[in-house]
Amino acid sequence: MHESLRLVNKMRYINTKTGAIIDSPFKINGDNWLEYNSEKTKPKKEYVEEEIDLEKMTKAELVEFAKEQEIEVNEKDTKAVIIETIAKAFE
Repeated sequence: MHESLRLVNKMRYINTKTGAIIDSPFKINGDNWLEYNSEKTKPKKEYVEEEIDLEKMTKAELVEFAKEQEIEVNEKDTKAVIIETIAKAFE
């Protein structure tokens, strides 16, 4: 292998927003990138508390919201049952 093609100081980086881990011979800068050391660096899960009024949402919006939150709901249930299912998932 040609000497100039060899990767010398390959670094591992983790994206704190997505959890993606990459190897790069170049230094990566950015708000969401940190040098990755499997013993020390753990991806941060960012949670933002937000007040959501489920009663104001339509049934279709509730079903979509449940899918986004990975909550199983029966689309044939009434709006009240779907709201109850979502609320229980967040307890």
